Amino acid sequence: MACTAFLCSLPGCSTANAQADRPVQNAAAPAMSATAQVALDLAEADAAFSAGDRQRLRTVMARLQASGARALDEDAPDRLAQWSTAVDGDLVPFRGRALGPGYKRGTLSPGASASISQVFLAGRSAEIAVGSQERSPIRLRLYDADGQMKCELDPARARSCRFTPLFTQRYRIELRNAGRASTVYFLAVD
Repeated sequence: MACTAFLCSLPGCSTANAQADRPVQNAAAPAMSATAQVALDLAEADAAFSAGDRQRLRTVMARLQASGARALDEDAPDRLAQWSTAVDGDLVPFRGRALGPGYKRGTLSPGASASISQVFLAGRSAEIAVGSQERSPIRLRLYDADGQMKCELDPARARSCRFTPLFTQRYRIELRNAGRASTVYFLAVD
């Protein structure tokens, strides 16, 4: 896939490569971004909570509190509050960033897709990432308001799409489970 000046999220993509609109070839794995780490931490906290592993949950919750993560959907159950209650008294109160990465939790059956709309503001750096409990084959695609694909990650786990929109507009985020089992995912948006 070629990088564009609009989006440089793939390994080895630089402004020079983006302007030339050439395919990027780089075997070195990039360092994990903060947003990708939040997506993975959400998945890990979910697994620790389900397994009743308070020690692991306490460790992961400390990182999530420091990140300022919050639910994108106010009507959905607040997983962070539920997990915090499970380790109540064990966490140090934290007063961090007012806004941190937002997250959305979902489940995808084998072969199923989900589509999520998100507004990104012009001139403000944005990033999206997916985390899951297992190494599931979730594919992420990002489309702008004109329907042009701006980013594709396959598999998406522990990777992120970073971009700076030229215009404030609504983007469509598509996730697809290419695996043979249902998977729980966390989409982190910052």
